[in-house]
Amino acid sequence: MGVAEEFAPSFLKKPQLRQEDDGNRLIFECQLLSSPKPEIEWYRSDNLLTENERTKFKIQPIGDNKFTVILELDDVIETDAGLYKVKAKNKAGEVSASINLNFRPADEPKEKQIDGFAPTFAKRPAIRQEDDGKRLLFECQVNADPVPTVSWFHNGNSVKESSRHKTTVQKDGHSYFASLEIKNVTPQFDSDEAPVPEDGIKPTFTERPVIRQSEDGGNVTFECRCVGDPKPTVTWYHGQEEIKEGGRYIMSLSLDQKLYYMARLEISSVMSSDQGEYRARATNQHGEGLATINLSFESGSKKIPDGKSPRFPKKPTIRQDDDILIMECILEAHPVPDVTWHCADKKIEDSKRAKMSRKSISKEMYVLTLEILNPTTDDGGNYRCNAVNMYGESNANIALNFQGVNDVNGFAPSFIEKPRIIPTSPVH
Repeated sequence: MGVAEEFAPSFLKKPQLRQEDDGNRLIFECQLLSSPKPEIEWYRSDNLLTENERTKFKIQPIGDNKFTVILELDDVIETDAGLYKVKAKNKAGEVSASINLNFRPADEPKEKQIDGFAPTFAKRPAIRQEDDGKRLLFECQVNADPVPTVSWFHNGNSVKESSRHKTTVQKDGHSYFASLEIKNVTPQFDSDEAPVPEDGIKPTFTERPVIRQSEDGGNVTFECRCVGDPKPTVTWYHGQEEIKEGGRYIMSLSLDQKLYYMARLEISSVMSSDQGEYRARATNQHGEGLATINLSFESGSKKIPDGKSPRFPKKPTIRQDDDILIMECILEAHPVPDVTWHCADKKIEDSKRAKMSRKSISKEMYVLTLEILNPTTDDGGNYRCNAVNMYGESNANIALNFQGVNDVNGFAPSFIEKPRIIPTSPVH
């Protein structure tokens, strides 16, 4: 079933003022294209006009989301002069435009006429991730005249321009494309969100550690990826005991890509006593991050069990494709894990609006997808993708936030041009 298109109103016919009955009747008239149908209010000098014997309002549908909007003034007198304002409203907001009706001589000062129209969001805000999730782009389209001032907020706090945050507003007619770009995005993985100081990044592990064993089984290597600025210092622990480099232990921390590091711990000549919990602790001046993993061997041997606990090697991504919001995760696991999606504590089930899928891209790699049709503010929240098999369990977290207009209910009416008076000859 198709979804009715909703859009901000625009003028099909410029507002005009004409006279009838030898100038005793004035008619303000314009045509609007709008979905859903707007409500119309008329004002004179900021006083709301009401219908009476002299004042009549009309809004006439003329098909295909088109409307003729009319204000009629009968028995016109000099006190009818003034600043008139027409306001169009729908569920999403309101806009207005004004026009002067002046019977005074042309050289007398006129009341100031308000040009333009208030900003309205004409297109659902979109989120894009680039550079493997390290760059985040928020984009939206605004109808306004004159150019609007656009401010961005994060958790109620104004976002300021910085080396990591860039805002732009590009004009296209009476439309403006506003964007917020965030560079060096700090990911979140099974932990509280890492604060991002302007001059650096708290260390955060972006994936669960993995264990690799040499073919002969003699060596075991732990690997885990973290982000941090400045470069963090990584300390390894076996149980509660700090591991010192040397002898059977080799440690390294290498740059994987900008701001991202791969921490490794290699143990040679493994023995049964090497089993247990291992922790990697990354620290810099902004804080610390922790990652844990358990080493166990098959019974009676020093071989790691043939299988992989689920892990998410990359940050989840969010993108929009028309009216579909898509959350996507890359998963590594063996054997095939059971996968569930959750919003807060509620498990998500397949429905007309929510669709989940799993696609194998190699023997042990999968693409997990959650699609939401026509997302609204009610869909905001903390999402979690859970994967579990006999070797372990892992979660990928996604915070989905909407702020501003819930434009599933439509967009605010917007005037593309202000009303204006066009002199016409009296109609007889």
